[in-house]
Amino acid sequence: MSTQQQKAVSQETESNKSLFWYRVRFLALIAVFLSPFIAGWLALYVFEIRPESNNYGTLVQPVKKLSWSQFTSTSGKFYKNGFGKKWVSIIFNEGKCEKQCRDNIFNMRQIRILLGRDTDRLQNVLITRLVLDNEMISFLEDFKNLIVIENFTNSEFTEQFRILESGQPGQEPMVYLIDPENNYMMFFPTVFDEYRVLDDIKRLLKLSQIG
Repeated sequence: MSTQQQKAVSQETESNKSLFWYRVRFLALIAVFLSPFIAGWLALYVFEIRPESNNYGTLVQPVKKLSWSQFTSTSGKFYKNGFGKKWVSIIFNEGKCEKQCRDNIFNMRQIRILLGRDTDRLQNVLITRLVLDNEMISFLEDFKNLIVIENFTNSEFTEQFRILESGQPGQEPMVYLIDPENNYMMFFPTVFDEYRVLDDIKRLLKLSQIG
């Protein structure tokens, strides 16, 4: 083999080595970036590591995969497979939205604001069986980021949220929490401490790294 050929082979070998290590570094970078998401997913859904000892709300065990209904909000937006890759808190209401219902809507808005940089990871939703009256329409004007579904009568959807401890969904304006993978994970009492709910949601957002 000539000297020129040896140089060509040597250069090709060095090039292949450089390409190999470039790929290794690139894959390592991807692994570092994805590791929090993978770890959070494994913790929640494979090893079921959850903040049970300190949680305020009631965890649904095992979590329930929801079959979503189709919704059209009062703003005219159509939703087919949930409400996007976000954490979702839903308040169901069967009748007129009285004081406790309104208090819970207000408190959930404040909780969402207090999430700070994670505010956009949580979407609040009100689903009511009745058509909104003028009084309720006026009240909701202060809740621009709330998705409102009125005149909703699909009991098959709401029945998915029935857990022995929670009673009939909609009889009381309880708050139900769904993760970005459309799993029903947690519910809170009708009258709740908003700061303890905030702590629960913060822990779940930190643990999951999804949504």
